[in-house]
Amino acid sequence: MDGDEVPVRSVARALDLIAALEDGPQTLGALAASSRLSKGTAHRLLATLASARLVTQDPATATYALGPGCFAILDAVAHGAGGLGLLARTTLTELSIATGETVALYVRAGPQRVCVAQAASPQPIRYTARLGMENPVNTGAMGKVLLAFSNPRDRAEILDRLPLRAWTPSSITDRADLERQLETIRSRGIATSRGEQSAGVAAVSVPVLDPDGRLLAALSILGPDDRMSDATIASFEGPLRAAATAIERRLVALRGALPDPAA
Repeated sequence: MDGDEVPVRSVARALDLIAALEDGPQTLGALAASSRLSKGTAHRLLATLASARLVTQDPATATYALGPGCFAILDAVAHGAGGLGLLARTTLTELSIATGETVALYVRAGPQRVCVAQAASPQPIRYTARLGMENPVNTGAMGKVLLAFSNPRDRAEILDRLPLRAWTPSSITDRADLERQLETIRSRGIATSRGEQSAGVAAVSVPVLDPDGRLLAALSILGPDDRMSDATIASFEGPLRAAATAIERRLVALRGALPDPAA
């Protein structure tokens, strides 16, 4: 760690290195360049990550790749052991029953959105999101919420390196257009989408914030486009916002039940 580098900044830089490795094995020089670090700082951080099995180095090529520790963490999140999914499970189920559609909770992992919990629609024709499934964070109502309410610096860095690919004819491929939508979403506190990632799927999403007002997740209602009319989506807005508030209140209650570490 550099002498003038505070621990939190070191953690952020280490996470940048992990995110850079999502594209596959890379050399030290490539990782340092993509993360805007000196080779010395990148090497020290990679050594620390390797000791926790989050990164591994190929002795033959000297390239770095994600280690088995990352997959253990992903498995824990995908199975609801991350905590937030368990805390929100009852609320997701109640909202799914009330709306008749699938309800899912997403978090951001670098430039991807990951589903960490869901309550599937009881209807025979439905859309479900596989737990642990990753999709680009710029697609879908849930992804746009995660981008819109992210730290401005993080959001800019993601948009700088994320290719705006056309997954469907409805995908947003123009950065200026996307940024205008994100500004509107921040102002309204809600996002909608139709077929941006998968054709025939509509979604509406709101942010879930921690007690300090920081973004934790995106809570979403998903369904077939022909069943999710504009009027239907509008009718879901109140229950969706109430569900997000219920999750946030449970977080506040949980914080109040924990011992004060400064005491």
